Amino acid sequence: MITKSWKPGLLALALWFSTATPGQAAESVILAADYWCPHTCDPATGRSGYMIDIAQEAFALAGIKTIYQMRPWATSIVDIRAGLIDGVVGVLRGEAPDLPHNSVPLGRQSNAFIVQASDGFMLNGLDSLAGKRIATAKDYSYSPAIDDWLAAHADQTQPQAGNRAAESNLGHLLNGKVDVVIDDEAVLRDAIIHHSLSGRVRNAGRQTGGTLHIAFSATRPNGKELAAILDQGIGKLRANGRLAEILAGYGLADWE
Repeated sequence: MITKSWKPGLLALALWFSTATPGQAAESVILAADYWCPHTCDPATGRSGYMIDIAQEAFALAGIKTIYQMRPWATSIVDIRAGLIDGVVGVLRGEAPDLPHNSVPLGRQSNAFIVQASDGFMLNGLDSLAGKRIATAKDYSYSPAIDDWLAAHADQTQPQAGNRAAESNLGHLLNGKVDVVIDDEAVLRDAIIHHSLSGRVRNAGRQTGGTLHIAFSATRPNGKELAAILDQGIGKLRANGRLAEILAGYGLADWE
């Protein structure tokens, strides 16, 4: 493998050219996300994910080009705080509170608890998970209640890093390494259908998560301005019917 080594001066110069100065309209915005389809997908498969499609078209209305990069979620969070990217796609409203978020949701999350088809377990409140080995995604936020419960039962959790955490966790479930997989319901449904697992796993319960947003950089210029531009664009897409068309392409409907 050949790797490029950037000298500090050249790296700083490259970052300077890729970033608008305060008060200027950005010509492009760099957004990052992990594989969390149908919210954020791999563009090499022919679909980028409905949240990426919405963001691209919303920014395009303001003449801004969207550059979408896939990377593990934990890496995306580190990179945005380091000022290497403009936005992270798919954060809950209370997630990463140190970063400016856009206000108008790009989606809504519902958490599912998946078990093997032969397992008789049914979710009856979070405390019913006591004693279960639980597969999660590293550095994900599910909801305040779920996050607090998982933090208090860290010895039961097995966080999965990488770009396709849901798919990896389903594999661990089928291999008997964990008892329950927690993730977004739409993401798990997409993975289950894609890998033909419908007869091997089942949904043991669900809990509401929250609305999904984009968190913008607090260190790169124009983070708050980009959030406002995105909100305006989403409003226009909803008003002209384009938002509904994008969602329909993924088998989804507007949440409002």
